Amino acid sequence: MTAAVPPALDAAGLRAAVQAFVDDVVLPQVATWDRDDVLPDEAWDALVALGLPGALVPTAHGGPGRTVSDLVPAWRALSRGWISLTGAVNPTGLAVALLVAHGTPEQQARWLPRLGSGAAQASFSITEPGAGSDLTRIATTAAPLPGGGLRLDGRKRWVAGGVSAELICLMARVDGELSCVLLPAEGRGGDGWGVGELDKVGYRGVESAAYAFDGFAATGAEILGGADGRGRGPRQMLGALGVGRVNVACRALGIVDRALEAALDEATEREVGGAALGEHTHAQLRIGELRARLLAAEALTLRAAAAVDAHDDAARDLSTAAKVVASDTAVWAVDLASRLAASRSYRAGDELARLRRDAPQTQIGEGANDALLLAIGSAQIAAHDEA
Repeated sequence: MTAAVPPALDAAGLRAAVQAFVDDVVLPQVATWDRDDVLPDEAWDALVALGLPGALVPTAHGGPGRTVSDLVPAWRALSRGWISLTGAVNPTGLAVALLVAHGTPEQQARWLPRLGSGAAQASFSITEPGAGSDLTRIATTAAPLPGGGLRLDGRKRWVAGGVSAELICLMARVDGELSCVLLPAEGRGGDGWGVGELDKVGYRGVESAAYAFDGFAATGAEILGGADGRGRGPRQMLGALGVGRVNVACRALGIVDRALEAALDEATEREVGGAALGEHTHAQLRIGELRARLLAAEALTLRAAAAVDAHDDAARDLSTAAKVVASDTAVWAVDLASRLAASRSYRAGDELARLRRDAPQTQIGEGANDALLLAIGSAQIAAHDEA
């Protein structure tokens, strides 16, 4: 298991520690983890020891107090091994962002120290069977109970970490108003709160839960921000997604890093027409293009992370753009590397075969790319009309 990282470790040191974990532990075992659809306890313990799940918790609440910019190199290095590891720490980061920005002092005191230490993890839930990017279709309700708490009715899907998390940040209608509900895990899987786990083609090892609430009395549930938070769920939860979209962009960058390594291995080790593949100009052009696109996606992701940290008005568009550009680059890069590897990339258990399954998840996670582009495009058209 990886030793605990000293709190004073800087971003570069954290990246080096993550890279060592990836090289020494993840890459030798990831094919087995992916095949078995499991994230082993020892791998999660290593993430906790590295301080990654609660990395954004401020030092005032006992956390590492890192910024999103600090985490970009670490998230990217982790994704070079397996994007499921980076995805597993993401929901807790989203919950921390919500609590820091909108939680009451009591809510922060209750949850942030435990999330920062790794003693607890969180999940984040907006999507429903009939509602994804269109929040007007959210149907789950949370009705106040006499004496405190909320009665939940409805369905949720794709709840990352939703089987094990101790805190679920959930979008629901409270007296018709979309609000972010802080739902403790007590009672999960019992009467009134059904839990199922969704199987996936790729992005294995990450819990993806489906919830069914049927009159579940959650006596410990409350609205994020207290009474003042009622009706503010969309602004709160969509605002936190800037963190998540940078995280997804880093997953994509890690995939591109690994695809480039695979392409370079093919170029230097494979012989075609009596010469190394890399001596042919078409291979040089493809690898040059891959490197150029990687640098462009990297620069955009770093800019987006800085904007999220600064609470810049442009953070939403920048984090969305970084996620879209990096994820599309990841899918393209895996295809390019696979063409250089030819039939070998289709062998069961081959790394490129796994990356081909994982890369499209980055186009879907934290908002499908087409839905995000529609939102940006419609906003641009509306702004132009008003000019």
